[in-house]
Amino acid sequence: MTKPWADGPFALIASPTASKEISAETLKVARDMCFVHNLFFRNLNAIWLQYEQVSKPKDVADFMVFCHLHWSQRAHGNEYRTTQGFEKGLTRFGEYVYSVKPEEYDPKAFKEILDSFTPALVRHLNDEIPTLMALEKYGADKLMKAWKDLEKRILAGALDPYRVIPILLGAFDKNFDEDQVSPLPWFMSPLSWLWFSRKHKGAWRFSPCTLWSQPRELQFVKNT
Repeated sequence: MTKPWADGPFALIASPTASKEISAETLKVARDMCFVHNLFFRNLNAIWLQYEQVSKPKDVADFMVFCHLHWSQRAHGNEYRTTQGFEKGLTRFGEYVYSVKPEEYDPKAFKEILDSFTPALVRHLNDEIPTLMALEKYGADKLMKAWKDLEKRILAGALDPYRVIPILLGAFDKNFDEDQVSPLPWFMSPLSWLWFSRKHKGAWRFSPCTLWSQPRELQFVKNT
């Protein structure tokens, strides 16, 4: 018997390949977005595969911290607020994981919320990569500027390093694709291990990768 891993049920996105029609700037933006989306997919898959087996109050409390992924909604800014199909469900998800008491956690209710937004969100994240590539015709320099501006707005936001850094590192599989380069400097792994991951240490038990970005077996997943 084997255990499934966080490369499914929602498939990871292959990194865009270079071509004569696409500039280096556009390719970089598309690859960076692909990297971010695959982090989200691995964490979403980890949630999907483990939610039903979590039952003890301490495990539920840690799992809810791990599920605080609606920071990804803030990272996309106004895009999520104007995109119909998953915005309401994603908002419900955030409200639930931040407010539910461990003893009141209901896997069936949790699954219903997941089902309300994941199909539309997964389609959107997959469609976004070719959409970015198609923006080449409007000028790669403009696209790169918009991407840099987005990065600045995200970094200027109120991001909690005790959650964001471990959740990013724990969803990055450095063996997946040679074009997938972590946006975090090399010293973030030891720094997170020594400091940032300690505050919510129990939550990172649910991560699909170690803080050193190596895949590992999911602890709360069923054998298949």
